[in-house]
Amino acid sequence: MTSETGRIRVVDALRGLALAGIVVVHFGEQYLGFLPPPDHRTYAIHTTLDGVLEGLAWVFIRGKGFGLFSLLFGLSFALQMQSADRRDASRDFRPRFAWRLLILFGIGWLHGLVYCGDILTVYALLGLPLIAFYRVRDRWLFVLAIALMIGTPRIVQRALRGPTRPAQAKAEQQRVDDVAARHWQALVSGSVPRMARDNATDGFRGKWDFQFGPLGRGYQTFALFLLGLWAGRRRVFEDVEGHLGLWRRLRRWAGWSTLALPLLMAALVFAGRAMSGGPSHGGAPAGAAGGGAEGPDLTSWPVISGLCLFDVWNGIMTLFYVAVFVLLFRRPRWQPRLLRCAAVGRMALSSYVTQTLIGAFVFFGFGFGLLGKVGNSVTLLAGAALFALQMWACARWLERFRFGPVEWLWRSLTWLHVEPLRAKGEPVAASSPAA
Repeated sequence: MTSETGRIRVVDALRGLALAGIVVVHFGEQYLGFLPPPDHRTYAIHTTLDGVLEGLAWVFIRGKGFGLFSLLFGLSFALQMQSADRRDASRDFRPRFAWRLLILFGIGWLHGLVYCGDILTVYALLGLPLIAFYRVRDRWLFVLAIALMIGTPRIVQRALRGPTRPAQAKAEQQRVDDVAARHWQALVSGSVPRMARDNATDGFRGKWDFQFGPLGRGYQTFALFLLGLWAGRRRVFEDVEGHLGLWRRLRRWAGWSTLALPLLMAALVFAGRAMSGGPSHGGAPAGAAGGGAEGPDLTSWPVISGLCLFDVWNGIMTLFYVAVFVLLFRRPRWQPRLLRCAAVGRMALSSYVTQTLIGAFVFFGFGFGLLGKVGNSVTLLAGAALFALQMWACARWLERFRFGPVEWLWRSLTWLHVEPLRAKGEPVAASSPAA
């Protein structure tokens, strides 16, 4: 599973798979990164086929790319710390990693001026407490990861705040709708300064509410960081054969769970709607491409329970994808096919930023201005086509250069000297160290 250069090939390929899911979802959302305003609630659904594809994307893709990316971030942290310990155990790499996260935050902030759904600033912020968990025992990593994944922070927030009164809910819904309308207009206006200002203000605040409000994406992210840290300690990706039983059990357990949990989740959500008198206040996840005029009541206990189960299901389905991918990667017939994703995985940061720049030009007013004018039957295929193009382009780039351009900048700033970019002599292999 490891290349001659020391990179874990399956990890590079998995990171590429994560970016495939991310670009397809973001193209489906048309890089809105925020709730659509009331008069554009179904902006990505123009035909029956669009609606079907929206449902399929929610079930099989949405949230899984981010989940896999988050798991691999925690894994990469563990691998980098282990590598630093092997080089010089007397030097503490944690301050350097904190500096690395600060640089990542800066890159993410600039990226967020184009797309307010940027995840890099979130990773940079959550990466700081991750440092403190490097030497925490496995048992406690699992306890905290499970507590976060099942939605404990959401439950605590609801218990402390209590239910939202109708007048408060109406005022909050009006505020969210006004912000959503301003954001939509900023994107379609064609004015880059206006777009950047809106993303840096309303978009930035909205992102953090999505991460640490009732929807709680940030807590799920940190839970997956911790699971990735555990995987790095146990070397489950480096020594797949030695952990074959674990991978097979994970595939079987996660597979059955992904079939059973949606039934319970649907029952709780329907119960919540019935108890709250139908659709109510509270909004929907940022960037949701479809849906009705308003979201479910996020203070209803059945809806909260349904959201917690949805988070668990999303996490388990992500682990199912990982287990299936790793087990397929062992097979000689499948490995070359799956390795086609590895070049994109090696250039994950550059690929992610490039996806945004292309998507913004396609959908926003300063480019083709297609936001809301096309549906999922076009955008989801366009996202898949862009990833196919990236697989080719990244492979060609790595024949000449050691890193992607943004990776090179990040690495140079991390070590405060200019890293050599051009490959020496022979082409660089398409797979490399997860760090």
